[in-house]
Amino acid sequence: MLNENRFSKYLLYAIGEIVLVVIGILIALQANNWNEKRKETLLEFNLVDKMIDQSIADSILFTGRLNSVKSDAILFGHYISIGQGTANSLESTNYPGNLLPYIKMNDGSNLIRNHAEDFKLINDLELREKLMEYSFQTTRMNAAIELLNVNLQEYLIPLQLEYYDALKPFDSSSSLEEMKHIFQNSKMESRFVLFRKLNFVVLKHIEEVKIKNHEVIEALKSYKYKLNP
Repeated sequence: MLNENRFSKYLLYAIGEIVLVVIGILIALQANNWNEKRKETLLEFNLVDKMIDQSIADSILFTGRLNSVKSDAILFGHYISIGQGTANSLESTNYPGNLLPYIKMNDGSNLIRNHAEDFKLINDLELREKLMEYSFQTTRMNAAIELLNVNLQEYLIPLQLEYYDALKPFDSSSSLEEMKHIFQNSKMESRFVLFRKLNFVVLKHIEEVKIKNHEVIEALKSYKYKLNP
């Protein structure tokens, strides 16, 4: 009987030790999992923070693009109205020094260029979907910009060369009123009608992307607040 009591005590003691070891292992695993989760959250937090910076940079970039496209649209409108004989108040509108102060418009997005591959690392599915929609809209915008660039390069530059001698006496101090005779021809009019149509498409896409950009910035900021490690 005494031996049985001793054996029972040893058995209980051994079981207790095993239970304590198991509990210790579980606690260590839980602590490790918590630590790993915290590291993942911190990495995601830093990624989202970078995405916010890139999205804000996009906002500035798109605003500049939009202003440039709007300025070009006004100029195209003047040229077309001259050709159609419907122009008004050209005395106060100066010639920019070229038919168009053409600089190839850059397409793309800072956020998409630098972080498109990182979208899959975002755990929030709703935010990830917003980012993918943003990527899709910037792709459409890029296609519109590229089409405008191609047509400007193909048609505008030869047009400037063709009318070089006629345009040579005029500079940025000249008004469009003084130059009406140059623009009153069907070739000029048809080219600028094309440019204005393509310009309008670009304008529309940039405005849509700017709206989506604002939504993405707000969504990223909200998610960053939730992640705050």
